[in-house]
Amino acid sequence: MLGFDAELEGGADTPRRQLRRDAAIRLVQMATGRTRRSAALYLGIPLGSLQCANVSIRSWQKEPGNAVTYQNALRRVAEIAIAEGDPRGALAR
Repeated sequence: MLGFDAELEGGADTPRRQLRRDAAIRLVQMATGRTRRSAALYLGIPLGSLQCANVSIRSWQKEPGNAVTYQNALRRVAEIAIAEGDPRGALAR
């Protein structure tokens, strides 16, 4: 995801793949108003891997500063997406 990894700090314990997947889901939620489950299905993400990712992410976010770092990275990616716009038009609902 453009710029997302660069925004995240952290060592080898950072669950980057799960965080990228979660960020994609959250961005779809923000753009379409879908539920988390519906956004995951829209993106083709299996619900089983969604539940596994939640455990990894929650554990990682409990470490000092990680939750804020994640929210800042997500906000930055959203700002980039808004600034560049969607060349295909609005996301389908």
